[in-house]
Amino acid sequence: MTADLTTRVPTPPTMVEPTTLCNHLATLSDERGTRYAVARFAIYDYREIRTTLGSAAATELLDRIGTRIRSRLGPSDMLAVLPDGNMLLALDSPDGLEKRMHELVAQGSGWTPTVYGQLSAGAAAARPGDDGETVLSRASLALEDASRRAPGAVTVCRGPMDVEAHQRVSLDIDLRRAVEADRLTVHYQPVVALDGGRIVGHEALARWPDQERGWVSPDAFIAAAERNGLIGDIGLRVLRRALRDKRRYGSYRNTWLSVNVSVMQLEDEAFAGQVLRALDEEGIPGDELRIEVTESALLASARSRAQLIELRRAGIRVLVDDFGTGFSSLASVRRLPIDGIKISRELLHDDEPGLPDPTVVRAVRLLAAGAGVTDIIAEGVENALEVRTLAALGMPYAQGFHLGRPAPASRALRWPGTPLVSPN
Repeated sequence: MTADLTTRVPTPPTMVEPTTLCNHLATLSDERGTRYAVARFAIYDYREIRTTLGSAAATELLDRIGTRIRSRLGPSDMLAVLPDGNMLLALDSPDGLEKRMHELVAQGSGWTPTVYGQLSAGAAAARPGDDGETVLSRASLALEDASRRAPGAVTVCRGPMDVEAHQRVSLDIDLRRAVEADRLTVHYQPVVALDGGRIVGHEALARWPDQERGWVSPDAFIAAAERNGLIGDIGLRVLRRALRDKRRYGSYRNTWLSVNVSVMQLEDEAFAGQVLRALDEEGIPGDELRIEVTESALLASARSRAQLIELRRAGIRVLVDDFGTGFSSLASVRRLPIDGIKISRELLHDDEPGLPDPTVVRAVRLLAAGAGVTDIIAEGVENALEVRTLAALGMPYAQGFHLGRPAPASRALRWPGTPLVSPN
């Protein structure tokens, strides 16, 4: 005979210890089967609130939000509040789960006298064969997804989310093994001067050839590297490999190399010193290296900007990658420590494919000239019409598949810097 679980939960519902809630989940799993759900809540920037306003203000916020949520629960629901700003919730019924989560997020978020607490939530309904730990794990996956989206977001775990999580974990493990075995390689894509078609530089791009997956997308493994703390190691390996390849191919001593740098690398105080040491050890002058960063990395912190300023003092030039896709305005070019911009294809083109927008090109060139920015590179050039149009509009440099696809050093760097294309 199925026990009445409501007799095991205090009425009205109270906040309990996490171990009590987990024991309750085990009971629900045994006696209710699929008729329950689990949710996790997180207070946005709770750690920063604790650091800046103090533990008393953070604890008061956590208590008030916990009390608000508790007041909206049924008599058989159970809430546990964790000191890190997270909350666990066992729900007696999975009915209307997503709607209920949105209501609890809206009703639980709010002010104390000193700070506003914005919740995000993830939830999962029990499935046949699930134990309590499995349902809690899926609710945690859902909270991770909600936290990546925006403060106030709600995610209810669906079937594909489990598969995607396992794929991410597998990718992280395999990437670590590939880095430890030094299986990542570097390809190079040329940057071309549109006045004459001469190669002026190459962008060094990390590539991962995996035995089972084939060539793994850089978007996938760079995101994995940032998740699991490998981005600094990979970035330094790419830099050193690129500098060695440049030194090896003497025909390109008058061209430059560019490497991509993430905001996490710039937050490492040792980064600038590592770059300068690598240049010195390979005998490459600073003015033959470009550092490519995103707009968000430039705006991230004073530490990031200080490191870029140090690198620029050594002659290294800083380029803003994918300019036009970030959140800063064109006017920010005047304030940032940069020497060049790589204009994203999305910014350059209007609704008609293949035709760069003349207004955008002229506006960016004028702005760059006023800010003293000399290296302006159009990205994503895919056909001869684009080359001719950009050259006619005075765009100095371009990069894209029409001008050269990324290739290993043995192919990309072996030719002298003679013209690749004619703009006419």
